[in-house]
Amino acid sequence: MIARVFSAVLAAGLLALGMPGSAHAQEKLRVGWCSKTYNVSLAPFAVAIKKGWFKAGNVDFEMFTFAGSTDCMRTLATGDLTIAMLSPEPLGIVSLQGVKAKVFFEAYRRNIFGLAVAADSDFKSYNDLKGQTVGVLSMGSVGVVIARSVAAAAGLNPTTDMRIVVTGEPAQTATLMRRGEVKVLSQFDTYYTLVERAGVKLRRLDDSAIARFPSNSWVAMDDVLQKRRADIVNFSKAYAMGTAYAIAHPREAIKMVYEVYPQTKPSNMELEDAVTYDMPILQDRINTWHLDNPATDKWGSVDVAAFQTYMDWLHQWGLLPGKVDAASITTNALIDDINAFDRKAIETP
Repeated sequence: MIARVFSAVLAAGLLALGMPGSAHAQEKLRVGWCSKTYNVSLAPFAVAIKKGWFKAGNVDFEMFTFAGSTDCMRTLATGDLTIAMLSPEPLGIVSLQGVKAKVFFEAYRRNIFGLAVAADSDFKSYNDLKGQTVGVLSMGSVGVVIARSVAAAAGLNPTTDMRIVVTGEPAQTATLMRRGEVKVLSQFDTYYTLVERAGVKLRRLDDSAIARFPSNSWVAMDDVLQKRRADIVNFSKAYAMGTAYAIAHPREAIKMVYEVYPQTKPSNMELEDAVTYDMPILQDRINTWHLDNPATDKWGSVDVAAFQTYMDWLHQWGLLPGKVDAASITTNALIDDINAFDRKAIETP
């Protein structure tokens, strides 16, 4: 039942907001950013743009924002996106429907999602989800999947034992929590930092069971990976170089984000104060970028075993209607070419 509901959501309508591009439309990569929130986690893009690494690879792209990974996956499957950074759950669903797409670059090295409650809440375990209202960013968000799966794992009925509602942006979410209208959140790391910035201290629940599950990765349709291999490699190389630089020089990277995406800079703050203010957001993301897994020692390399474990877990708890072979939705075929750069040189200011 849960898997059928999730599949229905995946087939629902989408909303994309375009960002202006600069080159010939037929040559651009149409890139899906599966969140409506722009912040300093865009550092790899900003660094690569400022350093000229996209241009050096003859790469031009246009970015489109979405409410969540479900909408991103649907748009990718219809051919309206070239690539998208999305979470694994919608990819698993569509693979069972015959859609041929693959993760070709694992961007986040650990799961960014999980549940959180107010710091002074008496909520102790997932069993306490019974009777709760759980806030998510959108019904197309992975937060919905995570909340339902951990509820099922706790022996609850994820459809009837709790209620899932959309709480919107962080400031609105903070207001709903202060009022007591929502007591549990199923969101992601940087979102929680923004909620705390809005005045509500949070306690993130123990997520050891899901911490090493894969998270957002770059995905493309199989035929697109073949037809536009060189463009995708050059895009991913520039993104990887931007990531390496941002880890080594976070303050400089944030300043580049402000230059490329000026709407991300906090208003009424001096530059250095704004950078300090935004450092916790970037640090959340850096924590997921580090090459700290011996099984995946190159930028973007895909931990296929971790994907298999996660697909099996989703199937076990009813979020996938069938078993998914992780080898059919992942590839490391581009990784050596993507990593063909001098990391030490990139990390030099």
